[in-house]
Amino acid sequence: MRPYRNVSDLELETLGAVREWNKEFLLSLTLPSKILWIHSTREKFHRLDPLDSCLVRTITLEKIQGDVIKTDFGNYSLDTGKNLFYACGCKKFCDCYGQLYLLKNQSKIFH
Repeated sequence: MRPYRNVSDLELETLGAVREWNKEFLLSLTLPSKILWIHSTREKFHRLDPLDSCLVRTITLEKIQGDVIKTDFGNYSLDTGKNLFYACGCKKFCDCYGQLYLLKNQSKIFH
């Protein structure tokens, strides 16, 4: 399990994703592949729909380079699926606030 939760198990099930991060599974994917991104502090944006595309989106995993996951929406840790950088403080919905979740079915796409 990851140290913090920004999404319920029921929501993850509905989105077709799993909570557990499995880097071996990730490494076995054919690239490019889809992966779920969820804003790390989405509960702070309670005025938005919790599934707003600013807070939850499917992104494309483009390549894995060493310990870095490269996507079309920023770079993430291969070990944790979390963003590589500390929050930049821009108060926008940028990749510096996100974490990745593996999709059970790689053909499931959610925008």
